[in-house]
Amino acid sequence: MVITIIGILILLILPRIKVVYSIKLQGAIKRLVQDIKYTQTVAITNHTDYGISFNPAENSYQAYQVSGGNLLKDPYTHQPLVVDFDEISQYRGININSADFGGTNILQFNWRGNPCDGNGNPLTREGRIILSYHDESFTIIVSPQTGNIEIQ
Repeated sequence: MVITIIGILILLILPRIKVVYSIKLQGAIKRLVQDIKYTQTVAITNHTDYGISFNPAENSYQAYQVSGGNLLKDPYTHQPLVVDFDEISQYRGININSADFGGTNILQFNWRGNPCDGNGNPLTREGRIILSYHDESFTIIVSPQTGNIEIQ
């Protein structure tokens, strides 16, 4: 009797846990997309190149000015825009599986807002970042020429 009740409770709780996992991953995706768009906007506004360097091994990324390497300031905290999913409690466990922008792990935006690879060459194909949490993953796609973002 007790085992039956425990089994029923587990069946009721498991779907809710998956919803929590999905919400956590969606939050990380939203943060990353906002940071990409912000970096692009700053590049256009300041008429200078900015980039985001992804470190999948450390589950982190940082935004910076290409010439000089000065870190971009987060518009909300006014601290350097450095995000480490392993260090921020609400994102802990989120994995950056890969980041690919023309064979580099760096996404740059020139002063016109056009996306480029880590060498400053315009993207000729879509750039991709894959984020995952438990058994769920999403791909963030950055379009060449425009930098429009799609989530799959």
